Amino acid sequence: MTLRTLRVVAVAVGLFVCVASAAEEKSAPGTTLRLFDGKAKTFVVNGYSTSFHWPKILQRKLDRHFGKRVIEVRSATKGGTPIAKWIDVASGEPKEAWLKIVRPALKRSGDAPVIVLAQQSLKWALGDRRAGIRNAQDTERIRRGADALEKYARLMTKDGADLVVIAMHIYKKPMEPEIGNERLALAALMKRKVPGVVAGPDVWTPTSKLWPQAFARDKVHPNQMGAEVMAQCWFETLLAYDGLAVPAWSREEMKKAIEDGPQTGRR
Repeated sequence: MTLRTLRVVAVAVGLFVCVASAAEEKSAPGTTLRLFDGKAKTFVVNGYSTSFHWPKILQRKLDRHFGKRVIEVRSATKGGTPIAKWIDVASGEPKEAWLKIVRPALKRSGDAPVIVLAQQSLKWALGDRRAGIRNAQDTERIRRGADALEKYARLMTKDGADLVVIAMHIYKKPMEPEIGNERLALAALMKRKVPGVVAGPDVWTPTSKLWPQAFARDKVHPNQMGAEVMAQCWFETLLAYDGLAVPAWSREEMKKAIEDGPQTGRR
């Protein structure tokens, strides 16, 4: 099997995982909000350097899907800011970056609902930067991780978000398996049925299958291929939330990005 074929197969498996997570829970507890009803919405992306580029691709896909700008994608991102850099994970109070970046981004444009697309991490939330969830039996850190995620999500809704969709970190070879295990905390959070909070796509699986081809020279940050894959995962998850089919052209865009191979430079 050629490298090109392997890339296509790998991402096809990864995207199935992305869709499955959304298909299990199509509506958030306590809300009947629909994302794609033809009415204006604001999607606020909160994350850090691994989320600098995929929101622009998601905006492009949404514009093509509707044929016009119905949904505005806003970036509320900052390099080096996992959850513990946005909020105090003990008290749940916002930090300076939240007050300067997140809170202004959550302001409504007229009556348009605000949906947060959070691609986040628990780095620093469980101790030092490298402390993390060791395995599925690490119940104490899984609970603490879920607590941090819940405080983060509840602050989002308190500050104006109508829906919070949470995904965890992409694959990060120097910090595995702890980074991949962050998904265990998200799964624990979902069992709590917090109103207005649902799981986003599993972006760890497809990026792990495409390492290092989908990463820049530093093998940590996504390149153009990685950004396309993440945007597709989010697009499919959001469509699945409303029970909608994925347009063929969108998957073709993603396939082409993989077939074209990695792009040089940091993305």
